[in-house]
Amino acid sequence: MMINFVTIHVADIERSIDFYHRVLGMQVSRRFSPRPGMEIAFMGGGGTQLEFIHDDMTPAYKGRGLSLGFYVADMEQTMALLNQNQVEIVSGPLVMKNGVKLLSARDINGVDLGFVQQPK
Repeated sequence: MMINFVTIHVADIERSIDFYHRVLGMQVSRRFSPRPGMEIAFMGGGGTQLEFIHDDMTPAYKGRGLSLGFYVADMEQTMALLNQNQVEIVSGPLVMKNGVKLLSARDINGVDLGFVQQPK
């Protein structure tokens, strides 16, 4: 089996779509409303996607314990992009003994974002 999507219940679907598009370059692949008060948007590319759900009857994600990981080609460019968009940096960038660079941030919903650059 393969993970196809990760679902995050959000308070504001427009802000979530804007954040992931503007900061991480993701595109909406599907968006629909199955009933009044509920809207669903899928974002991503050919691999794993994010599913955002805004539902008047279901509380939005709050808290910790969910982390999304992204491989990046250039940690300095990633850090500059995050700073430019006023994204909360939690830690890093850190350089491990094996040359791997790590950076932790947080999205507008409180979801932890991990960025990893492999050594060249």
